[in-house]
Amino acid sequence: MSDEHLKLRALSGVRWTVSARALVQLITWPVTILVMRLLHPHDYGLVAMSAIVINFVALFGEPGLAAGLVQTQVLREDTTRAAGGLIVLLNLVLLAALMLAAPWIASWFHEPQLTLVIRVASLSLLSTAIATIPQALLQRNLRFRELALALIAGNLAGSLVTVTLAFLDFGVWALIIGSLVISFVTSAVMICYEHGVIWPDFSQGLTPVRHLVHFSAHVVGSRILWYWSFSLDTIILGRMVTSSAVGSYSVGSSLAAIPGDKAMDALNRVSFPTLSRMRGDPARFNSTAERLLGLLALFGFSIAWGIAAVAPEFVHVVLSDKWRLAVVPLAMVSIAAPIRMLWAFQNTVSVAVGAPAANTKVLTLSGILLPIGVLAGARIDGINGAAISLVVVYPIVFLVSTFLTCRATGGAIRDSLSQLVVPFAGGIAMLLAVAGARALLSTRLPSIALLGTEILIGAAAFLGAVRLIRPAVLDDARALVRDLLRPGAQAAAGLSKS
Repeated sequence: MSDEHLKLRALSGVRWTVSARALVQLITWPVTILVMRLLHPHDYGLVAMSAIVINFVALFGEPGLAAGLVQTQVLREDTTRAAGGLIVLLNLVLLAALMLAAPWIASWFHEPQLTLVIRVASLSLLSTAIATIPQALLQRNLRFRELALALIAGNLAGSLVTVTLAFLDFGVWALIIGSLVISFVTSAVMICYEHGVIWPDFSQGLTPVRHLVHFSAHVVGSRILWYWSFSLDTIILGRMVTSSAVGSYSVGSSLAAIPGDKAMDALNRVSFPTLSRMRGDPARFNSTAERLLGLLALFGFSIAWGIAAVAPEFVHVVLSDKWRLAVVPLAMVSIAAPIRMLWAFQNTVSVAVGAPAANTKVLTLSGILLPIGVLAGARIDGINGAAISLVVVYPIVFLVSTFLTCRATGGAIRDSLSQLVVPFAGGIAMLLAVAGARALLSTRLPSIALLGTEILIGAAAFLGAVRLIRPAVLDDARALVRDLLRPGAQAAAGLSKS
């Protein structure tokens, strides 16, 4: 594939992925807020604890082979079919194991209701078993339009089911069944675009996938460590506090993470296959990666720190006072969210350049520091202390990640960190402006008016600070948006320009 064609396909992918994510957010955000108002913290606590177990087990159901299929230079049909067979077999074994282990897991969390919740929710492994290979092939062939449409279809169906069951007072089952619908509908659409299931073939054993094993071993090792790093807070809190407190922490941290997670999901779908194709040209690879890092920082510090700034009013107005325990987790995890987002992007960069071992080292460090921080924070101040600990630990891990990623790519640490300076300064200006507005206006305005005023003041402060310090940052962001919105040769230079 020529450079020009790759750029055009990548930009088309960004357009489709970003558009799909925007549409999905327009649909799911109102539904999510409505469902939170209808359900209770206990329901979300049960879902959080079951998800911790199921999502961890699911890591072993896809042992990095999909990423290997996307990243490998030459792909044979026997490799695809053997990988698909192994993934199906693993997921069926893991599903049976979860069904049997559910009572013991529920006992560990001191929540008898978890037994049935885990057994039903674990059916999502079936969709993983049949859809992983079709999804990997769509990504490899840069068919982002089809991936985007599958995402939209799944979220539309799941949102409709979830809100309907929540209105009918199904409690936790509204969340569980809605999640299953999203998974199965999304998988079904991807399978249709790949013209059916990729049937397994064990006629040659695992020989066709042996060349992926080394790469996949690092990927799955990184995923396990990554999952441990980002899920241990719920594991620890599940043993130390009530399910309602876990639910409040889960909702606060989930709302804080949504913008970053959605942005990273959209970016990874495009950046991983695109950067993987560029790894033969280090200068071009690093230029593109640094530009994406800067734009991601601009998004992360503006949105996530904006949520942190207005957290008290947001919870009171949007979620209602039954979620008041979520205020501090929402604010603190939002403060940490941009660093986590940038760290996640460095993970993608390292894998794309063919050096997943760098991620393994960083995640090993985080797997040591984060449990210590969360446990210490939780012992001091419960869910609030656990949330605050993330603000302390994430920056340390990010700096180590930056060093190892730059060593893997040959890029300069200074160039990477310089991309963060202006967004960080804009975020500080926004936090200070909103704090000042709250101090002056909290007794003079009703909560909803105060929330709206804080949002406007915060946005103005962020944009003003960025414009004052380095106007080119906003100009570059606008240029990328224009590139994404217009097809053709004019867009082709956008993604990889310096």
